[in-house]
Amino acid sequence: MTVPPLGFGTAAIMGRVSRRRGLAALERAHAAGIRHFDTARSYGWGEAERVVGAFLRGHARDDIRLVTKCGIVPVRRSAMLRAAKTMGRLALSLAPGLRARGRRIATGSGFRPTYTADPAALAASLRTSLGELGVSYVDVLLLHNFSPAMARLEEVAAWFAELKRSGVIRQHGFSVEGDLNEGLSFLARQNLLAGSVIQAPVSEAMLNLAKEWRDVPIIAHSPFEFLRGQSRIASFADLLRTVGETCRCEALVCSMFSPDHLAANVEAWRKSR
Repeated sequence: MTVPPLGFGTAAIMGRVSRRRGLAALERAHAAGIRHFDTARSYGWGEAERVVGAFLRGHARDDIRLVTKCGIVPVRRSAMLRAAKTMGRLALSLAPGLRARGRRIATGSGFRPTYTADPAALAASLRTSLGELGVSYVDVLLLHNFSPAMARLEEVAAWFAELKRSGVIRQHGFSVEGDLNEGLSFLARQNLLAGSVIQAPVSEAMLNLAKEWRDVPIIAHSPFEFLRGQSRIASFADLLRTVGETCRCEALVCSMFSPDHLAANVEAWRKSR
């Protein structure tokens, strides 16, 4: 059994989490020994990567495994968007019970991103990511929210291969938010799975992978959402051990913006080893 390392997820930065709070959390995670950091072009309505980039400037690049994603294009930055995010964070700080209402506003048509697998759009997204992050390469680039219904996947795969040859990315892969077995089967049939990293939420499917998928590198996320929805696995430490036993998990990504949450997760990880 290999217990996967903890990864830090940045989806909330510049959304419900401010730049200052996000930077502080990133630094705490690094000080606690976390070296896998997960972001995306769409996180924080396109602003999370810039905060991650500010964090990265204070640390050795080769000491960090940096994952980002392309394929979801955020709305253009605007004064209205900035005001909405500021007011939303203020409302949540004063009345946490408004979180559901905040989500409804955030997913309204005015703030809704667009989805694409067009290689030209993906290339533009990656150029922006590299600039915002302040790096010349990323360790893993994922196609965000992949589904078997997407067109032009062969072109995307060819683009990934070119990026690897040029050193802009070290690995490529697919973020599978739908049915994991269906996604893996489709990618295998299309000869797109070999050499790919798969990112997916922790699920019963992940914990019961067929033998043919056991060697596929997986980045798991959303462990606590999974734990809340079932009863057979009692704790985060137990889940870490189970993931390590059932798949080739390269990291288990959590959002850890509270110092207490970070400390508890790191302690559970240490005990599970």
